[in-house]
Amino acid sequence: MKKLNTEATSAPDAKQGDGFSNLFGFLMTVIGFAVGVGSLWRFPYVCGTNGGALFLILYVLVIFVICIPLLTAEISMGYVTQKTCLPAYKTLKPGSKWYFAGYLHIVVAVSVFCYTVPIYVWILAYIWRTSTGFFKGMTPDQIADSFTALTGDYKTMFLFAILNWIIIAAIISGKNVVEKVNKFLLPALGVIMVVCIVMGLRVEGSSKGLEYLFKPNLENFSLKEAGTAAVGQAFFATGIGMLASMIFGSYIKNKNENILKQATIISTSIICAGVGAGLMIFPLVFAFGLEPTAGVGLTMITLPNVFNYIAGGRVIGTVFYIGFYFAALSSAIGLGEATVAVVKDGFHISRKKATVAVMALAVVIGSMAIVIPNFLDIVDNITSNYLLVISGLLISIFVGWVWGVDNCLDAINVKSKVLRTWVGISVKYICPVAIAIVFLTNFI
Repeated sequence: MKKLNTEATSAPDAKQGDGFSNLFGFLMTVIGFAVGVGSLWRFPYVCGTNGGALFLILYVLVIFVICIPLLTAEISMGYVTQKTCLPAYKTLKPGSKWYFAGYLHIVVAVSVFCYTVPIYVWILAYIWRTSTGFFKGMTPDQIADSFTALTGDYKTMFLFAILNWIIIAAIISGKNVVEKVNKFLLPALGVIMVVCIVMGLRVEGSSKGLEYLFKPNLENFSLKEAGTAAVGQAFFATGIGMLASMIFGSYIKNKNENILKQATIISTSIICAGVGAGLMIFPLVFAFGLEPTAGVGLTMITLPNVFNYIAGGRVIGTVFYIGFYFAALSSAIGLGEATVAVVKDGFHISRKKATVAVMALAVVIGSMAIVIPNFLDIVDNITSNYLLVISGLLISIFVGWVWGVDNCLDAINVKSKVLRTWVGISVKYICPVAIAIVFLTNFI
């Protein structure tokens, strides 16, 4: 077994200087980055339409068999080297061209950070609209029409976009501010979700939503389709290949940390967030006889109808959209922080200058996403279904076959033979095959 050069890989990068104050800060930041819009508005629907409890069981298996080992591998690359992505590859495999994979990680992170701004704008607009009673008395068709009108109302869209950019820039421009903000955002999101769940379950007829999520349904379960959906959802939910986990790994300064354990905690939190989102949304949807949907249709059209029906709907709806924005914001600042770190260290400039450069790019690409029809959908399809999948595949191959999974596990102090076997088989064999299947499925 080739021995890892610990002198080259364990010394902190003198230029970086960023780090978490404690392990809790790391967990809140990475969980916040991972638990975003996808977990809240996509997972519940995918679960309900792919067999309910059967899909949930399959999803949990995918998380533990594939995502935990691969997330461990990605975090470890930053943790062991204490460097951002390009120098991490160069340190772990000197003289090779593998550092080019780091450029793909950067492209994915920058793309997701920039083009998703319309989603944040819609949520902020709905916080305002719901709290002021904008939807009161509207029919379902009128609510749908109002959303369509919003997407074409560039004055309003850019007003909330500027607010969103200012919030993100203020957070990522300060050293260790992302950690401090996430220590507030994640617990606050948890409280909001619990409050919404409790209130929703008290509505008559909400049990139908529980059946939709948790009752095994063989009629709409296909192992092939559900398996592909589970791998794709789990892969995107954990944020593998999006750069942030690797960067945050480099912020951990305690060299005796158990990275595998932390990856397990993060992945388990993602499962809980998805299930919690389902409990928060679908009992109310079914209680009022509305059709379950996913994505924009669920959050921006179906739910305002729900909040119109229930007592105290204006308050509940406002709290819901605030929680939704917290989830989205925690993902955005995670990606923003990772991108700023790469720019700062790559060009040897200050954090303030790196933030200005990153936010300038965010404004340009984000503006295109606002004014160009279908820009969001097209770029999202390319990034999520192709670039992100390839990015994760490269990490799996690099850690499993180039750096060496045994070297990785030695460096992060994993001693158990059972755990080493599990991670080794997953990263070297299961992950590449599963990722390849998801990638090929996107062409069908």
